[in-house]
Amino acid sequence: MAAARKLKLWMQVSLDGYVAGPNGEFDWTTYERELNTFAVEQAADMGAMLYGRKVYEGMAAYWPDPRRYPGATELDLRFSEIWKPVPKYVFSTTLREADWNTTVVSEDVADAVAELKGQQGGDLVLFGGSDIVSTFVRENLIDEYWLFVHPVVLGGGTPLFPSLDKRLDMELIESRVFDSAVNHLRYRIR
Repeated sequence: MAAARKLKLWMQVSLDGYVAGPNGEFDWTTYERELNTFAVEQAADMGAMLYGRKVYEGMAAYWPDPRRYPGATELDLRFSEIWKPVPKYVFSTTLREADWNTTVVSEDVADAVAELKGQQGGDLVLFGGSDIVSTFVRENLIDEYWLFVHPVVLGGGTPLFPSLDKRLDMELIESRVFDSAVNHLRYRIR
């Protein structure tokens, strides 16, 4: 019997623990060549990409054809070619349909994730946003936290972790610095 697929959270976070600034801004991330290369390499092994509605809509606006935008890089084009065919699941109660090999999940999140974990294929990767991440954290659905800590203190905004009834004990299993700026911390739940 094959091992169950893991669910990994891939999240950008500020030094003070926020995933968006006080006004919802996300203009503070530092994505340069090393981190972009890593993202493309990791995407090639993803079994499915999971999103909340807002993040999905942003991804679906850009990744089908990054050449439409000034500054698109060769890495953007490579990621686009990986992104398009990978199965995607968007968790939303308002979105009714989606393109680019995407399934809309509007019912029980925990049941849907359990079903996805039981299928064959590569690991599942959750890219957020904050509302769906909070649901996944509270439901204890995440097996590994892939946090990318950026060199900025936002001073407020949307925190990575919601209020919880019990503590989450984690074990650091990998760390790496990208582009002399972003610290990647990979944790698994103990």
